Amino acid sequence: MAPISLGIVEGGNSQNITTAVLESFIDETECNLDDASKNDVRLNWAYGDGSTLAGQQRATALGAERCSSWVNGEVASNNASELFQLVEVTLEVDAHFPSESTDVQEGGEDIIPGLYLSAQIVPLEDLEESLNLRWFITVDHSPLGEGVVHDLVKHYGWTSSFYHDEGNVTNWSQEISTERLQEDGIPFSAEDLWRLEVVILFVDDLNNSIYGVDSVQLQTPSSIPDTAGMLPTILIALAVIVGLIIIIRQDQQREVGLPRLRGTLLQDKKGWYAEVVITAGKRDVTLMGAYADEPWKLGKVPKQQLVVAGTSRNFTVKLRCSEDATTEAPTHWKVEVEELGGWVLDLILPVS
Repeated sequence: MAPISLGIVEGGNSQNITTAVLESFIDETECNLDDASKNDVRLNWAYGDGSTLAGQQRATALGAERCSSWVNGEVASNNASELFQLVEVTLEVDAHFPSESTDVQEGGEDIIPGLYLSAQIVPLEDLEESLNLRWFITVDHSPLGEGVVHDLVKHYGWTSSFYHDEGNVTNWSQEISTERLQEDGIPFSAEDLWRLEVVILFVDDLNNSIYGVDSVQLQTPSSIPDTAGMLPTILIALAVIVGLIIIIRQDQQREVGLPRLRGTLLQDKKGWYAEVVITAGKRDVTLMGAYADEPWKLGKVPKQQLVVAGTSRNFTVKLRCSEDATTEAPTHWKVEVEELGGWVLDLILPVS
């Protein structure tokens, strides 16, 4: 039995240059924040008790204090600047829920229960190397102290693995397993899915300015209002759904064609090394190269290695680290997928 799949939900803020990104650093009182408009994206960071490392780092970068608010990376004010778009991005999110079976396959490929994020990224001009992609999951009705808050950031990640030159398209993807969601305190069930929102931002590390955004508010049947007396509307909606199913099936064909990547970071007397496995989907995959974020560096990486559709290949790669205090090794793997073009796969290797 395969996991229950929500189907792909697509974002809609990337084309709306009036979108504002509102970041607030709150406690259990919610700090009496102003309501966001319909097109705005809100990120509430826990401040003080219950804060996360990512929230503390963001507060330090901005110089934020308790109950302070920021718009598009600047202190909130009546003269706050509009978001200046340098990146066009379209985010899609697919949710897979665990089934009773632990041996789950679809089309000969393992399906990992959790959230699957994918985005098409198009720079509108040549971008600075300091511009990176950040993704967030916020949760409504989240406990904070003795209170309950909304839009609370519970999961955060980042990558610089996308093309920064004008017009060069990157197809980016990220899997977030149910285990990771649970570790971050995120409820993940069909009944709770409506509480989650996924946000991606493009942020310049040098000045904290935001140059691109998209978001997806997830939905479940439990969030659909009472339909009594709405039969004509329902009939129209059903006609629309039939059309969407056709589109979704096309997107799912792309999803099952992409490769999966997993690996383990190990250490022996000679130093660090990673055992990496690439599993091709329904299309052949060619490994083009790989690199790691500082303070890590990869040794010699196999290139032009073909992985035939439906098969797996194992690679062993040496790593070096210039720092002692590090909890993970972020690596990035460049692949070419038959009929789907170039992709960059992120693989985070925890340091045990």
